[in-house]
Amino acid sequence: MIIQTFIFIKVKIVIFGEAKYSKYSKYSKYSRHFLMNYRTRKYIKYLFSAGHRKGHGIHSPFLFRLITEVIENNGFFSAYPLLKAAEENVRNMLKMLDAETYQQLYDTKPGSDSSTTKKLHLLPEKFNRLLFRLVNDFGPESVSFYGSTFGVTLLALALADRRVQLEAQVENSHYRSFCLRLMEVYEVGNIFLRGSAEVVASDFVVVQHLFNTEECDQILSQILTTPFYQGVVILCGIHSSEEMEVIWSKYKSAETVRISLDLFEIGILICKKGLQKEDFVLRF
Repeated sequence: MIIQTFIFIKVKIVIFGEAKYSKYSKYSKYSRHFLMNYRTRKYIKYLFSAGHRKGHGIHSPFLFRLITEVIENNGFFSAYPLLKAAEENVRNMLKMLDAETYQQLYDTKPGSDSSTTKKLHLLPEKFNRLLFRLVNDFGPESVSFYGSTFGVTLLALALADRRVQLEAQVENSHYRSFCLRLMEVYEVGNIFLRGSAEVVASDFVVVQHLFNTEECDQILSQILTTPFYQGVVILCGIHSSEEMEVIWSKYKSAETVRISLDLFEIGILICKKGLQKEDFVLRF
């Protein structure tokens, strides 16, 4: 009972930063098990606040269909095995990097470690599948990507409709080499990859500038302040840092954004006239 009470207090302190527990110092040898990084604390908060599974509590027909038929779609698509193979290919390539390239690849933010960077730039499989389904469902005429990626996310966006060209800006040359390798191996020809480009308010935009929040802010500002913008913007890593959470809060409140969906790993901003302004935290 004492240990259970201690665990509850420790978790509460670590997550919310409340109170002190000096009088429980005799249990301090257990404290290392409860030290949580920023993302872990935020994920626990997310688990408590997320909901709306199977569209429960959703009144908008548009959003109800999006959640039940697209976001929560557990069906099979022919692109899934290719995306899974591409992810495995990336992990194998990472193992073969020399020490210098490995360091340059992950030296993206002071204090960041390779495992954290890898997790943030290699989206979990279910999120790449979701991006594929979203592009497939919305049917955009133009798709853009800005940021850093190992390339699997680009494949997910491009394979949804090979007739639509994906404009991808990946500044880091090492990340671009991963992308080019995947494009060659899996013969995906509708990705236009470059190191820098002007920001274009495409119908479907993915931004993954996790460690360059200033650049992230500028890109979102140019897109979401475009008059009459009627597209979809995906922001990756919305809870990866305090800076990214500030950016997420800022732009989900933008006038052009009608619906924001927080799925923890990504945030979805839908700009579509006629929709009521709403914010949701979805369990996914």
